[in-house]
Amino acid sequence: MITQGKSQRRLALQLAIPTLVVLLFLSGCDSAKRIAVEVDGSRRIVDTSEDTVREALQAEGIALGALDRTQPALWDPVTDGMTIIVTRVREDTEVETKVLPFSRQVLRDEALREGETRLMQLGANGEEEVTYLITFENDLEVNRIPSARRVIKEPVDEIVVIGVSDTLPSVHISGTITYLSNGNAWMMRGASGGKRPLTFTGDLDQRVLALSPDGTELLFTRKTEAEEGEAESASLNSLWVVGSVVVGDEPHSLDIEGVRSAQWSPDGTRIAYSTAEKIGGRPGWRANNDLWIASADGLDKAQILSESSGGIYGWWGSEFAWSPDGRIFAYADADEIGVLDLSTGERQTLLDFPAYLTYADWVWLPSVSWSPDSRFVACTAHATSVAETEIAAESPIFDIWVLSVDGHLKIPLAEESGMWASPMWSPADPMSADEQTSRIAYGVAQNPLDSQASRYDLSVVDRDGSNAATLFPLHGEEGLETPQLAWSPWGDELIMIRDGNVYLLNLASGALRQLTADGGSTHPQWAK
Repeated sequence: MITQGKSQRRLALQLAIPTLVVLLFLSGCDSAKRIAVEVDGSRRIVDTSEDTVREALQAEGIALGALDRTQPALWDPVTDGMTIIVTRVREDTEVETKVLPFSRQVLRDEALREGETRLMQLGANGEEEVTYLITFENDLEVNRIPSARRVIKEPVDEIVVIGVSDTLPSVHISGTITYLSNGNAWMMRGASGGKRPLTFTGDLDQRVLALSPDGTELLFTRKTEAEEGEAESASLNSLWVVGSVVVGDEPHSLDIEGVRSAQWSPDGTRIAYSTAEKIGGRPGWRANNDLWIASADGLDKAQILSESSGGIYGWWGSEFAWSPDGRIFAYADADEIGVLDLSTGERQTLLDFPAYLTYADWVWLPSVSWSPDSRFVACTAHATSVAETEIAAESPIFDIWVLSVDGHLKIPLAEESGMWASPMWSPADPMSADEQTSRIAYGVAQNPLDSQASRYDLSVVDRDGSNAATLFPLHGEEGLETPQLAWSPWGDELIMIRDGNVYLLNLASGALRQLTADGGSTHPQWAK
């Protein structure tokens, strides 16, 4: 019985195996799907048992690039009758040279007759390389966007000068006044009606315009011309000097290039300067944070400070001011003001504060001015105290301070005066034996919470902070833009720039007289 049972089970298993094979075959036939694949310009019909689009393409040996797309998506399930479309995507770059058109400037010049026109500079188009990122789908361009720009050649503006009538009444002037107007240096001596240009090239770059203490020579910087075959000059500028006494005196180069700032020594026998390198991109230069002293003819040079990266925002550099006694310099960095010993090169910090965060490609630096006795420095400073909820670097508050050189006194002179307050110490009254007769002129922002764009009132105060008075505006006029001031050598008058013209202000009478009418005057200077 047992043997018979085993035989029956064996027979049943033998009969079941073919049936199972048939069922598995039929099941396999049910999972196969017929689909279409469109790729590389062709369409193919395939049978596949794969579950997803990705697996079906892999099974057919269709490789996908990093940017290729499929429709449906790679993770979608494969269904019978589906069409899978493969789109080949690639990116390429193309560089195109484009023209940068030049602009036209029209300047007014009192040296020309009314209505006379003169072409001062021919305009020239520049060039730039534009790199485009191009997207192709199945070898057809579908998108093109600029991904980078590089200026190969800067455009040169066309400059046209138009003469304006000098109808202003001539004003008596003591000493010598110089100023910059439309790219040239000008002077007036004796009377404003006798003003005349000292340069005619129209290429002064506004970095340096310094009148010697005796008023006989003017120091200035010119844009450096490119050598033949160069697209542009490798040097930032060059330092020049011109005499102001002899009419028609020719400017001459001091063979000093790449000048960030320069000034005369108090006795007018030497020149102090710092340098910078020309770089691509904004702001177009990088300070070397050095300091040199040269003879007045530029032949003998001595380095006081070696080149360095500087402190915070060192790429912008420092401001220097020579003390009236010629012994030391005051310096102003983005986050401190101090003095520099000429003999040792050592620095002493007098006041520190948080550097102002401009969120732009420029750096705010304090302005500094010496008292006539070389004992004090008047300066602007940023946010010396801030609220707990305020971010110090973003504070809009700027104040004026008076600092003693020995570090013992720090006196706040004017609060919330604004970033362009530019305090300027007057000379001591030569008619008085007391050097304490000097005063400080400074701007006061009409909107101290936005002093970068604000107009400014002009105020004056005694050196001890007493007798503060507003000098301008008094009769409903608009205030000054960025204050630009210069004291007379006798401390009784001021010149200032108002809407692009030089004005003379008498402190005793309050009389305000216009000296220029060209609308492009800047950087006033006044010497004996």
